Amino acid sequence: MNLVRRVVREHLPQHWKGLLVRFIIASAVASTPYAFSMLGRWLVDDVLQVTGKPKTTAIESNDVPTAAEAPSWVPKREDEKIQLLILFFAISVGVHVAITAASGGSELLNSRINEKLALDLRSAVNEKLAGLEMGLFGREQVGQLMTRTMDDTAAIPGNLTNLAVNLFTQIGMLILGLVLLLRLNATMTLVVLGALPFYAVSCAIFLPRLRKAALEQRDRWSAMGGYAIERLTNIITVKNYAQEQRETVEFDNWVDRNLTVNRRQHRLNLYFGTLTTIITGVGTLIVLWMGFLGIKSGAMQLGAVLAFYAVAAQLFVPVSALVGLATVVQAIQVHARRVYDILDMPERLQNAPDAVDLPDPVRGEIEFRNVALQYTEGGPFAVQGVDLKIPAGKTVCIVGPTGCGKSTLLSLATRMYDPTDGEILLDGVPLRKLRLRRLRRAIGNILHDCDVFSGTIADNLRFGAPQATKEELMQALEHAGLVEFISALPKGLDTPIGREGLGLTGEQLFRLVVARAIVTKPAVLTIDDTFSTIEPTVEKELRLAIRTVLAERTVLIATSRLSIGLDTDLVVVMQRGSIVDQGTHQDLMSRPGLYRRMYMRQCGRSSGSTGAPTVP
Repeated sequence: MNLVRRVVREHLPQHWKGLLVRFIIASAVASTPYAFSMLGRWLVDDVLQVTGKPKTTAIESNDVPTAAEAPSWVPKREDEKIQLLILFFAISVGVHVAITAASGGSELLNSRINEKLALDLRSAVNEKLAGLEMGLFGREQVGQLMTRTMDDTAAIPGNLTNLAVNLFTQIGMLILGLVLLLRLNATMTLVVLGALPFYAVSCAIFLPRLRKAALEQRDRWSAMGGYAIERLTNIITVKNYAQEQRETVEFDNWVDRNLTVNRRQHRLNLYFGTLTTIITGVGTLIVLWMGFLGIKSGAMQLGAVLAFYAVAAQLFVPVSALVGLATVVQAIQVHARRVYDILDMPERLQNAPDAVDLPDPVRGEIEFRNVALQYTEGGPFAVQGVDLKIPAGKTVCIVGPTGCGKSTLLSLATRMYDPTDGEILLDGVPLRKLRLRRLRRAIGNILHDCDVFSGTIADNLRFGAPQATKEELMQALEHAGLVEFISALPKGLDTPIGREGLGLTGEQLFRLVVARAIVTKPAVLTIDDTFSTIEPTVEKELRLAIRTVLAERTVLIATSRLSIGLDTDLVVVMQRGSIVDQGTHQDLMSRPGLYRRMYMRQCGRSSGSTGAPTVP
């Protein structure tokens, strides 16, 4: 219940006016059956006078006035009956029209409230995810995060407004129904009330089981969504290993396991609904039997019995609705837990209270001071004891064996992670004291995945610089060597491309990503092992373009292609998360060490060879 109260407290107060209107309309709609029940009594007993004159020898009752105590009975003429019947039908039609119109307006209002609530929740979850550290996305399946962002946030508003409006509406209808029943016959009312404990027992038996089943179902469907998205995004791996059939069987197993949970939940709902229906049916039959005895003895008229039957049957509607709201509460609990698990995650990457903006212009000097990073608390160190100072405007090549920490170092420089120990400074200011938005805009990234988004070429180029002009885009494309290709397309910059760059070759995709980085005019540019995926001639051309366009800007390149270090200002050699050597290419080649051995191996020469190796 704590989560339900939290959702109500945080999201309903701003919609109180709309919810009040919905409550008034819902109360009017819910009261209609009661009104027609009493009108029906008036129609049968006072207008049509079906049972005729009440018996004067009726058995005394504490609940119903005897015939002697009742108002004097006067038979009505046929023309009076017809006039009253016309009045009855006119009232009925008017009420139905008014209720239908009010219900339609209420649904529209409800849709607007639910849409606004869903928007607020999705925006909050999306904003939270954007601010969380990258480690979360390595631990959690993307599909599960999508399910929480889209499905769980969509399920909460409808259940929440249903709870807020129906709780008070159904309580009011229950009280009104009991008042009407007591006015009609107090003894028979006790019979109806006798059914309520059975409802309580059925709730105690089934509701905990329904909540557990709903939670399990939600978690299983979310896990299956994560599995499906993971496989679809890696479909090329599945095909390369000819595992399509196995993946199909595995997905069918996921579906079958989820359907088993669904069937269990449906059975519980069926048993719960059947039990409550039996309780309602038995109570109604007893009421009819007592009403028949009342008519036979003269204590009640037919209209009163029919009215009591209708009101009693309708009384179980708010009772059932209130019981059902317990299930709604459980549903809100389930969905809210999944949403607030994200919203309550601690934001390790956030602006410090005294955060400042980078001073203009950004020079790009980067310094690592005894930096260490553990991705998980108590886990192994990805980097440790890193001390490195990169002067502004220099190009640095970071090399080393796979898994040595090259990419981690770039992620730390862009503050995708905060170091476990030590600190990193940009232009002499610790990254933790810089506003994240300004920091990220000052640092450009070219990642090894070369991701682009669905949309046009222009949309992708402007992703980091929405205000960039067409001329700036074309200049960036020219530097990246794509201007002729783009100009030859029928739609030019407005040509749509897929999320993974569908329709572009690997080289064209890489050039596009380089152009996107150039458009942002970053003070610092990081390149994560991207050059290794393209031809050496293309690599050299693009490195020259980057150095030309971003002259006097700091460039950090993490790569496994050691030839890149030939024309960089500094080469940093890493091994097992630590820096083991640094210097220019010539310095490192002049002395034995890891860099020389790796370089000779890539050149196909022995580390003991003499003479200058052929540069790839």
